[in-house]
Amino acid sequence: MSFRRHRSGGVVPPGKLWTPRDGGEGRRSGYGGHRAGFSRRRFLSSSLGLGAGLAGGGAFLTACGNDNGDGPGAGTGGDVGTSNDVIDFWQWYAPQEGGGYAVEAQSDWFLDLVDEWNARGGVQVALTYIPVSEYIEGTQLQSAFSAGSGPDLFVISPGDFLRYYNGDVLYDLTDALGDGIDDFYESALSTRVVDGRVYGIPMESEPLTMFYSVAAFEEAGLSEGDIPQTWDQLLDVADKLTTGDQFGVLFETTPNVYQNFTWYPFLWQAGGDVVNETGLASAFDSPATAAALGFWQEAIDAGVAPRTMQGGGGGDLVSNMPSGYAAMAQMVTAGGSFLEEGAPDFEYGMFPLPVPDTSADPITDMGGWAFCVNKNSPHAEAAAEFCAWALAGEESVDRLVTWAFDAKKSLPVRKSVMQKANDDGLFDQDELMAYAAFDVLGLDPGNLDSDDTPYGRGEPRFTPEVVQAVTDAIQDAQLNGVDPAQAAADAHGRINDALADYDGAPLGS
Repeated sequence: MSFRRHRSGGVVPPGKLWTPRDGGEGRRSGYGGHRAGFSRRRFLSSSLGLGAGLAGGGAFLTACGNDNGDGPGAGTGGDVGTSNDVIDFWQWYAPQEGGGYAVEAQSDWFLDLVDEWNARGGVQVALTYIPVSEYIEGTQLQSAFSAGSGPDLFVISPGDFLRYYNGDVLYDLTDALGDGIDDFYESALSTRVVDGRVYGIPMESEPLTMFYSVAAFEEAGLSEGDIPQTWDQLLDVADKLTTGDQFGVLFETTPNVYQNFTWYPFLWQAGGDVVNETGLASAFDSPATAAALGFWQEAIDAGVAPRTMQGGGGGDLVSNMPSGYAAMAQMVTAGGSFLEEGAPDFEYGMFPLPVPDTSADPITDMGGWAFCVNKNSPHAEAAAEFCAWALAGEESVDRLVTWAFDAKKSLPVRKSVMQKANDDGLFDQDELMAYAAFDVLGLDPGNLDSDDTPYGRGEPRFTPEVVQAVTDAIQDAQLNGVDPAQAAADAHGRINDALADYDGAPLGS
């Protein structure tokens, strides 16, 4: 099923695009209830660029948010002054004032969280705001750890997990979580787990989807029935949407972790992967990899996708779609809230990522951030207790519902939080969130206690060398005209070379 929002904020119930799961043909179905060599120590200082959790809005905050802090110490929560008795929590959410894209709501959520914790007594928590340009796109966090002065508590995406785990700075949070581990969807927790031990507690899930301009569809004589389900259909529709001033579809062209993040689903849908089941050797040289690289290459060669982007890049929907630059684009589902706030008069729709053919599952990539603790902090145990209390305890269910539905528009990663939202009728009230949960991830609203996210796969974790090999393969095929099979083979060799003397946690998701 697709999702469409009017300028007024109302939703046009879409027609059913796929047969029910028990119908036998095509596995996609709508949610019927709603609408028809390097060592660990060296690795920490290796370069990686921005974390892929940026997909959840970092690009927007960089381009359009309010970076009015001045780095570490810019502010604290709960009127707590920094001292040796305080847990220093680095992140890029709070405290902030003003700005768009739900900046204030997210800042208030963090401030309220810390105030509530500090009112309990004991070791206090202070929020240190780091501007997005430094936290995500810069090197301030890794530089602090390399200098031995990392914060007690911080947030990272799976894209940066191996940097810190292999750097031997992550505290084991398993005991602090206790039985709460079982409440998390496996796909959300898996990329933060090594040998059955948890080193980061996820706070959200941000699945990728496709956005489209309703006006562009109408001007091209297209309707809901023309929404593409396969790669070939997407290229055909993109061709119809392409004009002298508008590209039919936009795929990220900037070589970084976010580009990789948006490309992985197509690799997975085709049956491929970056590494094999051990997580310690390449699986990149495959027909599936060549097909996924070739899909993006064909979009460029056909002239239906641009070689450059507007504003903050492919994730900057506000700069790229309402302007008429692109009629369709990828972004995490939370991008809908960015459009509604940044371009309130723009009519947009969303549909699941197209697949190679109708027999394939519409697998998507699930981004999101996690709380992590510095194992060398004198307050590591208290910081771990805070993380578990904030994100995993029974008393945290309501606050995580608030984060998901009010502050961020990102899906919960705990079954109990999903169930609470469903019981409270929030999915009935919020079609965007219902679409993300039941159409994009394929969750069953009648069985939210299942550990399965049928179409959602956790954002993978890779080393900088592997990330770079994948990035170069995408760039070579997408923009440089290299044969996709050759690009896959070249990257395959580089990945195996990088992993030959690897000493760290398994890669992948």
